[in-house]
Amino acid sequence: MGVLILSLRPGQDFYAGDEQIVVNRILGEAHYQVTLNSTGRRVDVTDRECVEILPDVFLQSAGRAQLGVARIAIDAPREITIIRGDRYREGRPNGLQDVCCD
Repeated sequence: MGVLILSLRPGQDFYAGDEQIVVNRILGEAHYQVTLNSTGRRVDVTDRECVEILPDVFLQSAGRAQLGVARIAIDAPREITIIRGDRYREGRPNGLQDVCCD
């Protein structure tokens, strides 16, 4: 699995495969809330533990929020495309990831 860190403001989103995940709120320095669009499920993301939001897709806070920006670490298999919402909507080809490292 590879880890990708995204910096997102409330209201911004990313996709894990075809699942849209939206950052709702910043609740604290390293505490955020996201929503899975397809189910409406709200998930708290902290730096204390990884939370599985989809099969084999885990989120954790990647540090302190600064200037209203959440830093979210996404751990997923390389087979699952992780992409920022704006790029997803641009029609970027499936199978390409923004940045991923081991």
